[in-house]
Amino acid sequence: MKAQRPAPGDLIQTEILALLGAAGPLSRAEIAQLLRVGTATVTDHTRRLIGEGFIRELKPHASSGKGRPRVPLQLVPTAAHVLGLRVAIDHLAGVVVGLDGQITDEFRLPLRVAESPVALLTRVLQEQIEARRNTTPIRGVGVAVPGMVDPVSGVVRLSAIMDWHDLPLAAELGRALPVPVLVDNDLRSSTTAELLFGMGRDHDDFLVLGIGDGLGMGVVLERRVQRGADGFSGEFGHLPVDRTGPRCNCGNRGCLQSFVGQTALVERARRAGVELGPGYGLSELVDAAERGEPAVLAVLDEAGELLGRSVAGVVNVLAVKAVKVIGESLVLWPHLGPAFTAAAVAGAIEPLRDLEITVAPWRDTEHARGAACLLLARSGAITRA
Repeated sequence: MKAQRPAPGDLIQTEILALLGAAGPLSRAEIAQLLRVGTATVTDHTRRLIGEGFIRELKPHASSGKGRPRVPLQLVPTAAHVLGLRVAIDHLAGVVVGLDGQITDEFRLPLRVAESPVALLTRVLQEQIEARRNTTPIRGVGVAVPGMVDPVSGVVRLSAIMDWHDLPLAAELGRALPVPVLVDNDLRSSTTAELLFGMGRDHDDFLVLGIGDGLGMGVVLERRVQRGADGFSGEFGHLPVDRTGPRCNCGNRGCLQSFVGQTALVERARRAGVELGPGYGLSELVDAAERGEPAVLAVLDEAGELLGRSVAGVVNVLAVKAVKVIGESLVLWPHLGPAFTAAAVAGAIEPLRDLEITVAPWRDTEHARGAACLLLARSGAITRA
């Protein structure tokens, strides 16, 4: 059994809710054993959660020994709902999530908000909250955006794809909406969901690799999502790999994403002589790979190998043994994955070569669910909303 771990504040309450949602009714002693925290800690947190109506006691079960009867605790998943919103360049994806982390409703809007984010997001969120006022009242809103975000203040320091600079998004939305609002980077939001309801069930330390037009990396160490100074962590795509390489949108040369981001892969295929239509060309790239186009397969194999070696470097630095791969570029994974896996395992130092690499089907709502989990991870944010 693993050693008892420290309790990171509000997260213990959320992990209790997540555990009860997945496992069903459990006693306080069983919760303490599964979460590897003290029984007194569990008792203190469950007292608060019962008081808020988030969990309830069931009838005592007779103990097999001479001790007190076992009192199971049960999650009340409908006691609170939070709304998560993923902001992309050409659309919004939203979900409503219960206390168990399960999606109860979702929506998608083909809306570009880059030029007027506060006004447009305020309108959409107000409409969504009002529409659920009498059915599933919303207790908080989480917003996941691409770019560098200060998770404490909710200021978007820089989002190159949206052309946002020092945008106080959380404060502006918070003034207009009747519930708490949290804003964070989209990949860190999904990493929070993985901590609560995914990889975090089996691992205290792991990486979440997001692959798309950009590349991000969520890092969890000792059950804490690492955010870095002012929320600037996770910019894995700007790892310098070749000082003579292509110019990146950050202004530097030879960043990792300038070789293996979606746009880079399409352009590399074109330079290799593959005929792709105008515009983005990702679907055509997938089609060409599935047809077995040699030039495309060579580009993807080389990209997978470079990505795997880069991830191995992070694995060696942080001594983690689990990686989850998510993102829009998973449509290319059958052709990126073999070289990636081989390079990541080969590049890891010997004690870390039992590296667990997990890939799950990607849905646009995953970042939105992660945004909702920002609220669930701070259960105090919804306690009195």
